[in-house]
Amino acid sequence: MVILPRTLTMCAAVLCATLVLVMPSAAINTAIYGDAAGFVPALHQDTFEVACALPGTAGVELDNNISCFTNTSMDVIFIGGDAGFTQETATALANATKAGRIMVVTGTDLPRFTDILPALTSGIAPPSLALLETDPNTTISENIFAGMPSRFPNTTLVSTREQYEARAGATTLMSFDNSDPALLFTPYGSGYVVAWLPPADQAYLSSTDTDLINERLIIYLLALRSSPAAAATETTVPATTTPVSVNTTVPAAATTAAASVVAPGNVSVYSSPLGANVFVDGVYEGITPVNLTGISAGSHALKLAMTGYYDYDTTISVVGAGTITAFGSLPPRESPTTAPTTVPVTTTTTDTSSVWSSPSVVAAVLGIITAIIGAIVTIFTIYHKHTHP
Repeated sequence: MVILPRTLTMCAAVLCATLVLVMPSAAINTAIYGDAAGFVPALHQDTFEVACALPGTAGVELDNNISCFTNTSMDVIFIGGDAGFTQETATALANATKAGRIMVVTGTDLPRFTDILPALTSGIAPPSLALLETDPNTTISENIFAGMPSRFPNTTLVSTREQYEARAGATTLMSFDNSDPALLFTPYGSGYVVAWLPPADQAYLSSTDTDLINERLIIYLLALRSSPAAAATETTVPATTTPVSVNTTVPAAATTAAASVVAPGNVSVYSSPLGANVFVDGVYEGITPVNLTGISAGSHALKLAMTGYYDYDTTISVVGAGTITAFGSLPPRESPTTAPTTVPVTTTTTDTSSVWSSPSVVAAVLGIITAIIGAIVTIFTIYHKHTHP
């Protein structure tokens, strides 16, 4: 009579442990109201999870579901539907962004967030023939537009459009050929506001381009959001007042030794797509997203590698006792016959997400465990009846 209860307890423990193992890692929770600025979450189900989606045909939809959009677990908010929602709703969205969300605004909703947008209206703009990378030489542009052209010609005739001017402190990623911004973002509190200015996401870019740019930009901003401000990574030594009568002379040897000791730093590594193998100075360190600790201060070679994609190589400068963020975009290889990236043998036991992220695998495992527990309970019941008539 003791064996069966212990067996049941053990099975319950196994079930709990299995649930922990098969549960996928936290996805990027996303809320969409109307247009998602060309982003297609269905193409990124391994990374993004749509928690709430509204057609955006009437502002009251957003008013009635604002709690889902401003939930503390939300990461990204797309606002591109009917602009008839209340001011209370607009304020709630702004406050959620300030608390750490990434809010992407486009279309008729742009005027509803004038106070926090990265751009201000400045009249009517002349026709533009192309959309350009604003500064292809910056690190962020190299990451966001990796494998893409720097110039996107007009595919749909646009006779007039509203012209915008970048607000001070905003980062412009794409501009029209007359230099006014088309895609830009600005920090707002702990979050970021991204603006796709019309008609940048429709007349110049293909659906593949807009989806890829959105994915890379969101992951990039989430990486920035999760890292402390640059000022916080600096080691601050409190000032002390030393009495004049005290001899504060330190031997030269001791001073040299102290100066030579620099605390290691940390590196948060992200990639687009996620799941890339990370190498620092040729040593395998894990799979993105990953937080690396104990990295010696100074310059290091960083490589991101993933089967079916070109490698991403760069140099990072680690701050002693601080944390930096590294992000890289891996362009897909055009030829399916390209040899896969070689990964150290040790990685074969560390990356189980590709197996357990499949809903069918999770369902199968849970089904087997449930069947086992059911069988054990049945045996226990029969045994109990026979021993206690």
